[in-house]
Amino acid sequence: MATHVIEVELPAKVVLHKDVRFTIRSDGAKLGELHISKGTIDWLPANKQSAISLSWEKFAELVESVR
Repeated sequence: MATHVIEVELPAKVVLHKDVRFTIRSDGAKLGELHISKGTIDWLPANKQSAISLSWEKFAELVESVR
């Protein structure tokens, strides 16, 4: 089974316009970064330039659809 490591980068203060960033690794290899902001949730795959961005409403629909 894969070993997952999740690193969190939090703003020093509560800043409304700065993302909270999670770096996700599996068995030492970077899978990507999850950026959470007040408006969207973004997934930036490893070695890619562009993130996949979802509104919170669209994210909720997507998560509910995989039940």
